Amino acid sequence: MDSPCIHHVEFGVRNGMNLVNRFLKQFRFQLLCSRQTPVARQWLVCSHAIRFLITELCEPHIVNVRKDPYITPWFSSPAAVNDSVFNVALRVKSIDRCLEHLSKRGVQVTKQLQTFTDETGTVQMCTVKSCVGNVHHTLVDDSEYSGLFLPGFHRASKESETTQNGKTSSPSDLYHIDHVTFCCPPGASAGVIQWYQQNFGMERFLINRIEDKDEGFVIKGEDIGMRLMAFEYWKCAETGLAMKEKGIGSVKFVIAEALPKQGPNQINMFIENHGGPGVQHIGLHTSDIISAVAQLQHQGVEFNEPPYTYYTEVGQLKEMVAIGMDVNSLKDTGILLDTEADSHLPSKLDDCSILEKSSPYRYLMQKFTRPLFEKDTFFLEVIQRTGARGFGSGNITALWRSVQAFLQKRQQEQEQDKLK
Repeated sequence: MDSPCIHHVEFGVRNGMNLVNRFLKQFRFQLLCSRQTPVARQWLVCSHAIRFLITELCEPHIVNVRKDPYITPWFSSPAAVNDSVFNVALRVKSIDRCLEHLSKRGVQVTKQLQTFTDETGTVQMCTVKSCVGNVHHTLVDDSEYSGLFLPGFHRASKESETTQNGKTSSPSDLYHIDHVTFCCPPGASAGVIQWYQQNFGMERFLINRIEDKDEGFVIKGEDIGMRLMAFEYWKCAETGLAMKEKGIGSVKFVIAEALPKQGPNQINMFIENHGGPGVQHIGLHTSDIISAVAQLQHQGVEFNEPPYTYYTEVGQLKEMVAIGMDVNSLKDTGILLDTEADSHLPSKLDDCSILEKSSPYRYLMQKFTRPLFEKDTFFLEVIQRTGARGFGSGNITALWRSVQAFLQKRQQEQEQDKLK
C-alpha cells in the first residue's frame, strides 16, 4: 500500500493529555507513540492512515522551543499560546531540491533541513511557513525509514491503548484525510492558490462543475455568503512529477472566505477567535458514514445538527430515495447527502424506480462535529464519497447553517453568563 501524501497533522494545544484522551475514548484512535523533552510533550494518535501529532509545550518560550528539532512555534508570543491545528506535514521526494526551490522563491524556512537516524533508518525533514496565517508545512522524506513514526518517539505501552470495558476497542471507521480547509479573509483565496501552485506544484481543483475558475464557487443567500476555492496535492508534486498515474492518493485543500459585507459569520468568527487565518477543519473519510457517525455519537462525540427542514425538502428527498438511501437512517444520524453538479442524475426524479441501488451515481455524505477547542475554532468532518470528487452546494449550505446556528447559540450563552 502506498503511503499517503500527508505524513501527519500537528495540533498545538495547552492540555495535550486531555485531547489525547478525547481522541482515544470518543474517536477510537490508537495511541501509537510519544516523546517528551524539557521543552514539550508529544503524542501520536492514529486511525488507519490518519496521523495526528499532539504537541503540548512545557516551557512556552520561543527561544527554548526553537532549540527542539521537532517543535515549530505556532504562536507569536508566550502570551498568545492558543489551541491550534498548525502543521500539515507533507511527504516529499528530493527534499534537497524542494528546499532549494522554496528558498529561491523566498519562502520562510522555520526549521532547516535535518537528518534523524535510529536503528530503523533515516528521515530527512525541514519546515516552511505557509502564506496562510500560522500554518506550517513540515516536509518529510521517510523513504529510508521503517520505524513507527520518527526517530526519538517511543512506542506507547499496551496499557495506554484505548479500552472499552477492560478490552482493547475496535479500530475507528475513519480511514484517511480527505481534505483540509483554511479560513482566510475576503479576497485572499486567489493569492493562496497562486502561492501553493508556484511553490509546491499543487493544482487548482474545481469544487463543482458550476464553479467559475476566476471567482471560485460562490454561494449567496439570505443567511449565507461565502466563496470556496480548492487545490490538490499529489505525492511528488513539489518535484513537478506528481504521481497521479500510479494511483497514489491525493489530498484536497479548500479555502473558505466570507463575501464582503457579509456581517457576523463563522469564517470571520474563526479568524477572530483563532487570532488570524488558519486550519478550520479536516475532513476524515469513512466507507460507512451511517455506522461511523452512530458509533461516534455513542462514544460521546457531539455533532452540529442540520436544519430540521433539510429532510423534508422535496429536492433532497428525491435525491435520497433515487440513490437508494434510507431517509430515516440519515435523519436519525443527522447526515447530509448531496449529489455533485455533474452527477448525471436524471432531471425527472418523480419515478424513483428508474434508479437502482447498484447504479453508479456520484454523491457524498457529510457531518460536522462541534468545535474541539475552547475558543470554538477547529472541528472535524466525517465524509463518505461514492464517486463524487468535489462538493455540492446543498450540503455546503446546510453545513454552514448548522455551524452558524451553534455558534450563535454559544455566543448568546456566553453573553448571558457575563450578565450574571
